[in-house]
Amino acid sequence: MSIIRYPMSQVKSRKLMLTGEYAKLALNENKRRKMKESIRYEKVKPYVSGPRIGTYENFFQEHSVEEIYGVYLWNKVLCGSIYPLLQATEVALRNAINAPAEKEFGSYWYEAIEHNLRNKRRNTQDYNHTNLINKFELARKNVVKKLNESRKKANLTALPSTHQPDFNLVVAATDFSTWEFALHTCHYRVNNSNFLWPKLSKKAFKNWPTQSSSDFHKHIYPIVSELRQFRNRLSHHEPLWKGISVTTEEEALKFLSNKIDKIEELIRIISSEKTQLLNLQNLIVKARFTASKEMLDQCRYRSKGKQISIRKKKKLKQFLQELKQKKSPMLVNVAGQSYLVEAI
Repeated sequence: MSIIRYPMSQVKSRKLMLTGEYAKLALNENKRRKMKESIRYEKVKPYVSGPRIGTYENFFQEHSVEEIYGVYLWNKVLCGSIYPLLQATEVALRNAINAPAEKEFGSYWYEAIEHNLRNKRRNTQDYNHTNLINKFELARKNVVKKLNESRKKANLTALPSTHQPDFNLVVAATDFSTWEFALHTCHYRVNNSNFLWPKLSKKAFKNWPTQSSSDFHKHIYPIVSELRQFRNRLSHHEPLWKGISVTTEEEALKFLSNKIDKIEELIRIISSEKTQLLNLQNLIVKARFTASKEMLDQCRYRSKGKQISIRKKKKLKQFLQELKQKKSPMLVNVAGQSYLVEAI
């Protein structure tokens, strides 16, 4: 959707007069309807893939072709609004765990920590611990590879495959699952300073919601695991609500709302300041609006928007106050044209 930004103090026309705030005005609904009706969807389908569109057709039944492609684009917009939150969550989680671990055990701390064996009698390591090591080693090897590519261009001798570069580079090269493995209970043992948890629990997670460290880890690990899978679905461009338990539109919207709740909860547990930073641009609020039925209806051309008369200044002022308090975009209809308006 094409978005135009206006200083509200400068918007003065017969159709819309708003003061004191900024707004984003979308292309009006009539133009969008004409555009979607002019598209030859059978020509688009091969470049989207039939099976992928089929996923939307099977889920959103009793929808026209135009509406199905509208839902497909809604998922794209949805991914765009949620991805920054997942990225912020991953970075926050990574730094929250690594900083105290590195301070306590030194660089390459994953080589120093102990873990609960999967089978003590057979001395079998827990695969979550071995996966943690493997993930870090893969990240280290990728960093060394990139460094050697740069050294080759500079005619410098290649670094050995066992080289340990700046650990910050290695940490930055890890993926989300690395930190899920780090949080596993195999790294939890009370009264043992060689384990990550609970020794570093309070240092890593400033705002943990429970008194018991054991209960806290049982609470946070499933959240991280759930969000990691959700992030993978987003990365593969699949419908974000895709799941065995999701069979209706209402369940899909509830599923998405729940995931945003989990993202917000995890970031808040790690850092209140990080939550405040994201709220400066209302990123969480915008993601919630994008995941709403109101936005879905807009994308599939079913939304009418809130009716506003610019001739009644009192009602217009009330609307602006509502917009400011809601801190979420609103669809409005002015003189037969639809706009997406957001107070900034």
